[in-house]
This record gives sequence, C-alpha cells and structure tokens, in this order.
Amino acid sequence: MQPNEAGEVNNPLRDNIAAFLETERRKRKHRHQDMAELFKTSPGQGLAYRTYIRTTKKRNNVTLRTLENMAQALQVSIATLLVGGAEVEPSAHKLTEKSIRTRLAAIINSERERRNLLRYQMAELLGISEITFTKLERATGNVSVDTIAAVGEALGRDPATFLFQESDSQHQPA
Repeated sequence: MQPNEAGEVNNPLRDNIAAFLETERRKRKHRHQDMAELFKTSPGQGLAYRTYIRTTKKRNNVTLRTLENMAQALQVSIATLLVGGAEVEPSAHKLTEKSIRTRLAAIINSERERRNLLRYQMAELLGISEITFTKLERATGNVSVDTIAAVGEALGRDPATFLFQESDSQHQPA
C-alpha cells in the first residue's frame, strides 16, 4: 500500500480508525491534545501526540498493539475501531490484539492449505515478504492495519470485517 502525495494510504481500516477518533473527539468535546493524553498509560508511555495526529490524518500505519491501547482508553473494542459502521458478531468485540493475531494466522494458514500453495507463494499472493508471512502464520509480531488490509484485499474479502466473521463464511471462491 503506497501513500499518495498527501501521505495518505487508500486503506479502509485507516479511514475507519480516523473517523472513529474524530467522532469521539467531537462527542467528548476534546481538543486533539486532550485526545492524545487519553492514550498515555504512564509518563513516557502511550501514544505520542504526533502519532495521534498522524493516525487521525490517515498517515500512520498503526499496529494492533497501538489500537488495543486506544480501544482500552476509549472503552471500546479493537473491532469497533476497525470495522467502521459494519455489523459484526458480538463476540468480535471481545477479541484482544493477541486473539486477532491468532485469528489472522488461522485465516491465512487455512487459505494457504485450501489453495495448495507453498509459503513463499502465499506470501507473494498476499503481497508481503516471506519474513512478514512467517510472523503472520505464527501469530507473532505486531501486525499493522496496512498488512491486515492487504491480506483482506488479496483474499478478496472486506479488509474491515474479514477478521470478525465466522470461519465457515470466510471461504469464498478463489
């Protein structure tokens, strides 16, 4: 996913996160600085003001760990930040960063097996490096929203909701 001249990337997940943060900011009648302060867990830790602003302007490839931090501070789920207004199963709102990584690993491993692809072939299909693919299939590392969107798009699924759908509804024709 390449940025345009304004530094924005065409990623529905970035769009959903930015829209949610702006809606929350207005609802709470906060300034941007106040919103960024919400995400600080202790001095020197948490989301920096610059990171918050870049996220609201869709210029930041935010990770699941950062999203989990934001979700906790706003008392919402990670799914709420990712899906925009889409309907998802209530269980999706209980998923943590770790369980989302595990779910993503299960999806890509299942797809790789279903398509009878070697690991490097699946990485090529997803448009990611083999190193990134290995991290994804093992549910390790800190997954970014750009990677999640790229996987969803490569598999022909809605990047905002495919992680939160039941597994039997995920098998679509290749």
